[in-house]
Amino acid sequence: MIDGAKPVFHVYLGTLNHHTPLGDPAPITGIFATSLNASGALSPGRLVDQSLNDVIWMLTDQAGAVLYATFDIANSDQSHVAAFRIHPETADLEFLTSQPTGGTEASHATLSADGRHLLVANYNPEGLVGRPDQAVRVFPVSASDGLGAPTDTVRHNGSGPRKDRQARAHPHCVLQRPNTSDIYVADLGMDRIFVYGLSKDGQLTHKPDCDFSFPAGDGPRHIVFSNDGARMFVVCELNAKVLSYDLANAAVPTNPIDVFAISDARGVDAQPSGIALSGAGDALLVALRGCDEILSLHVSPDGKLTQAGRSDSGGKTPRDMKLLPSGSHLIVANQDGANVSVFSISPDDIGTLTKSASLVIDQPMAIAVLPYDPSATADPFKETL
Repeated sequence: MIDGAKPVFHVYLGTLNHHTPLGDPAPITGIFATSLNASGALSPGRLVDQSLNDVIWMLTDQAGAVLYATFDIANSDQSHVAAFRIHPETADLEFLTSQPTGGTEASHATLSADGRHLLVANYNPEGLVGRPDQAVRVFPVSASDGLGAPTDTVRHNGSGPRKDRQARAHPHCVLQRPNTSDIYVADLGMDRIFVYGLSKDGQLTHKPDCDFSFPAGDGPRHIVFSNDGARMFVVCELNAKVLSYDLANAAVPTNPIDVFAISDARGVDAQPSGIALSGAGDALLVALRGCDEILSLHVSPDGKLTQAGRSDSGGKTPRDMKLLPSGSHLIVANQDGANVSVFSISPDDIGTLTKSASLVIDQPMAIAVLPYDPSATADPFKETL
């Protein structure tokens, strides 16, 4: 509890423990839990699992019963993904099982819309020799048993013009398009989004005629869809930009509706990482490493993008971020700033982020927030705006 206020969200924070080009070794690592209350304040972080090294990505199922985390194991030739049972009263985690992902640096994961399968994307960095390098692996899931043996695996073969960053395929994001059975995989190394059909038994079928190609060297990193699946937004890391697409009125991929070029700031390159879309689909937020900012974009009804503001991220190297369902608060993991920041967002001014809390934590890499059920009670965050 914070100042007697009832926590309304459990927030899980995954951390790194090894030296990376962007960070220093962290003394205590694993998965931490904190609570976020209606005023946008955080409780002190509490270590709830110390069994995982280098947590890269986390998510929960829709019921808030299971947390999934991708992570690396020292001296292992590939990443793994673990499943934990969540005890909602305490936010404690109970380990269920883990599975190898078939690749290295498992950078993203998503659950299928029916909740039956977990899909993991492996980034597979440059320099891999003789190690597994599968692009995407599919696992069956259950609340009681966690993760089963993989049902399918696919591999990407290719490269891009940036030999320092695109010497090989780099799947960085995997998502299912709403209201379809299609799986979209953003491959930073190949300047391409691959589209696969997902069967009910967890098999992937490539649909090459539906793939999206990008200008050479763009490096598409993350995808986000509107709730109805009619719009897709893509953030590119290497040539910093955000693209919007209309998927509702095109049988095959077309040119983007709009391309927003992200300018450098503070004398350093803007290096996009996370992207989030408001529930109404009228606002985009993009985390920018290097300049350590959050970019706010207004999305017009026709999909055009205009800048609404740029705000300090509250730390250094904003990596992951989560926008609450109401759109009222944004949680940002500042990897090299050793902190997690919370910002309130006014519905009348999406370009201005106001910091409401900050939590000290070493090398925060991933954020997972328990799903909020709007039918359970009135949205407590709207009362604070």
